[in-house]
Amino acid sequence: MPSVTGMTVDRSLAAPGGPGLAGAPRRGGLAALFVLVLALLTVAASITPAAAARRAGGTVSVQFENKSDRDLTGFAINVPEGCLIPFAPATIAAGTTATWTVGPCQSAYGTRGTIDYTVQGENGATTRIGWDVPFTGPNSYTESAPTGYVIGHTGGTDPQTPVHWTFDCNSKTCDGIPDAWKLNGVTLDPGDGSAAKFIDLPAMGADVNRPDVFVQLDWMAGTAHSHAIDPAAIKKVVDAFKNAPYNKRGQTGTGINLHIDAGPNSIMNFATNTTWGTLSRAKQLTETTNLGTKVNGLYQWDAFTALKNATGGFRSTARGPIFHYAISAHNLESGSRSSGISAGTPGSDLIVSLGSFTNSVGTVDEQAGTLMHELGHNLGLRHSGNSDIPNHEPQYFSVMNYSYQFGLTVGTTKGLLDYSRQNLSLNETALDERVYPPTNPLYDVSHFCPGIDGTVGKFVTIQSSKAAVDWNCDGRISDTEVGVDVNGDGSQTALAGHDDWNALVLRGGAVGHSGADSAGVPAPTLENEATPEDEAMDLPVDVTPPVTTARTSAHPHKDGGHQGEGGHKGEVRVVLTATDDLSGVAMTEYNLDSRGWQTYTGPIVVTGEGKHRLLYRSVDHAQNQETDKYLVLRVDRNSEWHQEPTAEH
Repeated sequence: MPSVTGMTVDRSLAAPGGPGLAGAPRRGGLAALFVLVLALLTVAASITPAAAARRAGGTVSVQFENKSDRDLTGFAINVPEGCLIPFAPATIAAGTTATWTVGPCQSAYGTRGTIDYTVQGENGATTRIGWDVPFTGPNSYTESAPTGYVIGHTGGTDPQTPVHWTFDCNSKTCDGIPDAWKLNGVTLDPGDGSAAKFIDLPAMGADVNRPDVFVQLDWMAGTAHSHAIDPAAIKKVVDAFKNAPYNKRGQTGTGINLHIDAGPNSIMNFATNTTWGTLSRAKQLTETTNLGTKVNGLYQWDAFTALKNATGGFRSTARGPIFHYAISAHNLESGSRSSGISAGTPGSDLIVSLGSFTNSVGTVDEQAGTLMHELGHNLGLRHSGNSDIPNHEPQYFSVMNYSYQFGLTVGTTKGLLDYSRQNLSLNETALDERVYPPTNPLYDVSHFCPGIDGTVGKFVTIQSSKAAVDWNCDGRISDTEVGVDVNGDGSQTALAGHDDWNALVLRGGAVGHSGADSAGVPAPTLENEATPEDEAMDLPVDVTPPVTTARTSAHPHKDGGHQGEGGHKGEVRVVLTATDDLSGVAMTEYNLDSRGWQTYTGPIVVTGEGKHRLLYRSVDHAQNQETDKYLVLRVDRNSEWHQEPTAEH
C-alpha cells in the first residue's frame, strides 16, 4: 500500500501553535492538490499489510470526520517518524469521514507528524491534526481549527482503539455565529480604542435552530433626496430569505433569518412590526455624489473604508464578526452608473448605488433587487451562479442574473425576489421550443430577441402560462430543435445552471471570522454591475396581443381595363398591417378558404369566382396571439368583386 515514511513532506507549514498564523505561505487549488499528491506518491515507501501487522506497536488507526459544510483539501504533511498507510486522502468532502493508519514503518521510535487541510472558501485558513505514537509511553494528539470552526478527538489510546477527530462549524447552522452568542449575546472589542460593546443577539431575533444573516445598512442623504432604502424593499428581501428552500444540518424548517438594521425606526421583526429602536447602530451619512474612485477599471474601497472606520462608525459597533456592512449611496466613482458593488465573493462589505436610476434613488423593486443582488455576492454568488459569465441566462432564475435583478415575474405579478432554486441547464445549439423550463415556482422566462424596434435586440419575457418558448422569435413554436443565442452574448453555447440557495456561503469577509478583518481596506474590485442601460434592455411584461388591420383594393386587369373602384373582374388584393404596443410583431399569418395557415409576406391576391373567407392574425415576441379575424370576399367573373359585412378588420 502507498505510504509516507520517515520523511518530511512539507509544502506550507505554519509556525508551531497552529495553522493559518501570520507569515505562513499559502498554496491552494489544483496546484496544492498536485503538489501534495505528487509528494505523497514520489517519496512514499511501500509497506505491506503483513509488515504493518508485525509492527503493531506504535500504530493507530485514524478516523477524520468532517461534519462541517466545507470541503477540506490536503495542504501540507510533515511525518518525521513513521508513515501513513495508505496516504491521507487529498480531499475530505463535507459530511464524510476519511480513514487511514499511522505506523512506525522503518522508524525505531514509532510515528509522529502533522497534517494540514485547507478549509475551502476560507481564504487559505487551515485545520491541523498531529499525533505522537511511540513504541513506549502514552500516545498523544493535537489539533487546531480556524475561527468559525471547532475540532476535537477521542480514542487513540492503543492500537485497537482508533483516534477519531471531528471537525465542525462552531454553530449548529454553520452561519459563523457561535450558538453561545445567539443564546446569551456577546461582548466584543471593536479594536479601534473605543470601549467593548455588548451585542444583544437574542433581542435581535437570533435563533440557534435557524441560520441568521445580519446586515447594518447605513444610508446617505442630502437636501435633494435620501438614499434610505424603502421599508417595502427591505421586507421583500427579508421575505425572500424567509421563504427560501435553504435547509442545512437539521435546522428547524427551511429558510434563513435575515436581519437588516436600517436605522432605529426600521422594522426588526416584520411579523410584529417591532422596530430596531435602541438596538440599532445604523445611521444617516452625509451625501456625496461619488463614493470612491476607479483605477484601471477597479473600484477602490478607500472612501468606503474611511466611513466604516470613522469614530462612531461601523467598526466602533464591534459588529464586524456578525454583521455585513452596507452603505446605500448615490453613485460609485465619477461617471459610474452601476447599481452597486460587493467587496468580495464571499465577503462582508457592499454598496447600493442607485443615483443613476429612477428619481436618483431607485424604485422599490430596483432597491430590493439590488440589495439582494449585492448581498448575494457577499454570500458567494456571481452573475451566473459560480461565475460572472455568461450573463442573462434565461433558465437561471436568480436576482444575480441581470435579466432578473430587478424582479422576477409570474404572470402579471412583478418584482418577485429569489436566488436560483435548482441547477437547470440550457443548450443554445439544440433548443426544444415545446418544452418550458421546468422550475418550481414556475417563473416567467426572459430571453433575447434580436432586432426589436429596429435595435440590436431586447430581452422579452414569456409568461409561464404559455407553456412553450419561441426561442428563435419567429412567432411559431417549432416541432424541431432550433439553435439560438438566447442570452444575447453573440454565441451559441451550453448554458450551465446553478443552485444558488444550496451553494450560499454564510461566512465570508469578516463575518464568522476575526473582528480585525473588518478594519482593513478591501481589495480593488472589478466594477461590472447592472446599469440603467442594462435594465432598459429588459422589456416589461407584455400581455397585450398585436392588432392587425386588413385593407382591400382592386387588382389591375391584364388588358388595362378596370372594374368598379379601380378594380377588375375576378381578382382582389388584401394588404395586412400589424402593430404591437410593446414587444413587437413577430409574425402575421392568414388562412384563405381553409387551405391552412401561411406566413404573411406581402399582399394576398384572391381570385376565382364565388365567396372567399380570409382568416388572419398576428403574434408578438411575447407570444401573445391575436384572436382570429376574417374577411368574406365575393368575386364575380362578369362583375366587380364585393366584400360582405364581417367582423372588424
